[in-house]
Amino acid sequence: MKIGKIVGIVVVVLLLIIGGGAAYLASLDVDEYRPQIAQAAQDATGRALKLEGPLSLSVSLTPTVSGEGISLANAPWGSRPQMLTLRRFEVQLQLLPLLFGDLQINRLVLIEPDILLETDAQGVGNWEFDQAAGKQPQTTETDGTGGDATVPHIGRLLIEKGQLTYRDGVSGETTKLKLTSIEADAASTSDPLNLKIQAAFNDMAVNLNGSVGPLKNALSPDEPVQIDLAAKALGVEIKIKGSAKAATGELDALIEVAAADLSGLRPLAGDAVPANVALKLSTRAKASAGKAVLSDLRLALGESDLAGSVSVDTSGKLPKIVADLNGKRLDLTQLQPAANNSAAKEKATGSSKSARPGKVLPADPLPLDGLKAVEADVKIVLAEVLTQQIALKDVTAVIKLAKGHLTLKPLGMTVAGSQINASASVDAGANVPAVAFDLAAPKLDLGRLLAESKTTDMLQGTGNLKIKLAGQGASIAAIAASLNGGTNLLMNEGKIKTAALDAAAGGLTALVGMMTSEQSEWTVLNCVASRFDIKNGVATSKVLLADTEYSTVVGEGSMNLGTEALAMKISPQSKSVTLNVAVPIKVGGTFAEPTYLPDELATARRLGGLLGSTLFPPAALLSLADLGSGDDNPCLKIAKGGGKSSGAKPGAKAEPSAVEAATEAVKAPLENLKKSLDSLFGTKK
Repeated sequence: MKIGKIVGIVVVVLLLIIGGGAAYLASLDVDEYRPQIAQAAQDATGRALKLEGPLSLSVSLTPTVSGEGISLANAPWGSRPQMLTLRRFEVQLQLLPLLFGDLQINRLVLIEPDILLETDAQGVGNWEFDQAAGKQPQTTETDGTGGDATVPHIGRLLIEKGQLTYRDGVSGETTKLKLTSIEADAASTSDPLNLKIQAAFNDMAVNLNGSVGPLKNALSPDEPVQIDLAAKALGVEIKIKGSAKAATGELDALIEVAAADLSGLRPLAGDAVPANVALKLSTRAKASAGKAVLSDLRLALGESDLAGSVSVDTSGKLPKIVADLNGKRLDLTQLQPAANNSAAKEKATGSSKSARPGKVLPADPLPLDGLKAVEADVKIVLAEVLTQQIALKDVTAVIKLAKGHLTLKPLGMTVAGSQINASASVDAGANVPAVAFDLAAPKLDLGRLLAESKTTDMLQGTGNLKIKLAGQGASIAAIAASLNGGTNLLMNEGKIKTAALDAAAGGLTALVGMMTSEQSEWTVLNCVASRFDIKNGVATSKVLLADTEYSTVVGEGSMNLGTEALAMKISPQSKSVTLNVAVPIKVGGTFAEPTYLPDELATARRLGGLLGSTLFPPAALLSLADLGSGDDNPCLKIAKGGGKSSGAKPGAKAEPSAVEAATEAVKAPLENLKKSLDSLFGTKK
């Protein structure tokens, strides 16, 4: 038989089959099958399916079934009766494949679908269907090879004015996705699915365009689905290009995120988002078996940048983050929230409604529980970090977190040209959280530090600073009340502006200047020393001294970090016997409301002629010997009695003529002294 005749016979047979099938379908009234369709849905899901509107069938080589008024019942515990409502649907099929048992959909149209997905208080979803009594689940049909389930082909999907709602029954939170329009099409199950979506996530517009596919690989553990998507929302554009295996959760894709201004995120993240800051992020993301890795990470956020890698492993008891990051610049000033709202101002100033009345240190619980929820091993190297107060250079930090125990060690940086080495730890896993902090700055340029931090430009000098603290508690106030340790500072041969010293010494330098030579702009600081020992939250001054060419200013007393009470005394002492008229000041009250009052007894003794007594025991400086730099250290010379601050001998008295001259000379300065005290210390006594 000739091949042409064979083909002709096949064509005739096919036409007869198609014609017969079409004639049969044309004779059907599909609306009569609504009870059977509803019962089939009941058997498959255990839920009632209502077909309130008529069903119709348009017969052709692409028969079309349409219907209206469709709803599927929700779970008995659901928040509303229906899980799904649909105003209208339309399904156009391929007739010839259907005759051979192959379901191919040319077009599926859904008008105003309203889908509710929700969980109950135990986390059970309403999409978990119960089958009708006595019915057993049917075995999934395969292609006969034991491989993947057959995926029906949908040539074109159209959704108009839909809504998808998810309600979390555990947290009570509700998320709504408004589906303005969805267009999806694919030539076959072997071709990618092209997407065009306009939606709104919790009333925030979202646009998604691109392709995903082929769909036949969606259930395959071996064949990947290719992804090429671009999404826009809240001023942010996200691009993802790569592949994924839905069955195994594997992902390998390049991700790019860009935004001209982050302020568009405020509807989602609140006012904490900084304004006028651009974002650009690129990375390669790989995920599989509970582990995700971001490599070739490049982040630009305003004037800040960061690069490196980050991995997250969720296969263990706790998720673990491992990161190796570096950057040229981190500008924290630019990343601060906008200051035009009360919440941002409150955060910036450290004030809050929960602050204790009359107290400075907050007692609000610190968010330490978060340290128990994750583990971390992070290394950060930053060339420059800008803060509101000062710039930090060459910042390096190694951060480790395990079982609630956080350590920063080592932590190094350059501040005002000086190297600072520190370490810190927080143990949130203990019954009572414990904290510790160590800092060493052997050559700290105090003058440059104060100038760059915009504190003052009235001091010059380099000192040795050491801080060692440890405490326990769940709040800053509790930790401060339990602190143990101490602080030590020793500065040699610095300079202070005479005007600043004059304010601190109550007019003393002006008096000295009258009896020596014309007052200079700067006064030499022979030694500045400070040591506070802290025990159970009480900081006691062991050494507090500023020694100059003309005077010595000494401090003594204590500060209770628990009660925030002050009990200090600042005593200026002239090195000129005849001019020792500076008034000791008692500092009392609390951190929130300090008081400054002249020491009445010491003032009376001074003005009564008992002048020249040494106020500071130089031997106390020997406790700071470990901060010194050798035998030529001016502070240690003072401690050994050979320094510049020897001054008058204890108990020395001035000649009567000298006292009379001094009394006459200081009348006007004493009036200025009183005014200075009133303005400087806020007292009228």
